[in-house]
Amino acid sequence: MGKVFADSSLRDFAKIGLFLIGIALIIIASIVLHFYITYLSRTIPFYSIEKTFNAYCTVNKVVIVSALKDLEKVKILDNRSNTICLFDKIRGGSEELCIVNEYGVYIVQHNDFKDVVECIPLTGVRIETPTSID
Repeated sequence: MGKVFADSSLRDFAKIGLFLIGIALIIIASIVLHFYITYLSRTIPFYSIEKTFNAYCTVNKVVIVSALKDLEKVKILDNRSNTICLFDKIRGGSEELCIVNEYGVYIVQHNDFKDVVECIPLTGVRIETPTSID
C-alpha cells in the first residue's frame, strides 16, 4: 500500500513540474517578444525611397507626371522599354504630359526610381429603363 502511494505522489510531482516548466517557457517567450517589439523594432532602420513625382494616366491616353521637386531627365517608356517621351527638366510643383498611342502599361522613370502607370479605356455602363410586360 505504501508503494502505490509513493508512485502516485511521484507522478503528481512530475505533472506539477512539467506544468511549471510550461509556464516558465510561456513567461520567457513573452519577455523575448516584448524585448523584440520594444527595442529591436526601433533600432532596425526601415529604408524608404523618397518619391520625387506622381504619375497617372487619363482615359484620353495621356500620361501626366506631377513633380514634387525639380527633376531632370524624366523618361516615359512603353512595355518594351522604348522611350516615348523625354523631359529634360520639370520644375517642382508643375506637371508635364505625354500623349501615348494606345492603352496599356507605361513606365515613368527618373534616375533609378520607376513608377508604373496603366492606361485603361473608360468602360461605359448602360442603364436601361424597365419596360412593362403585358
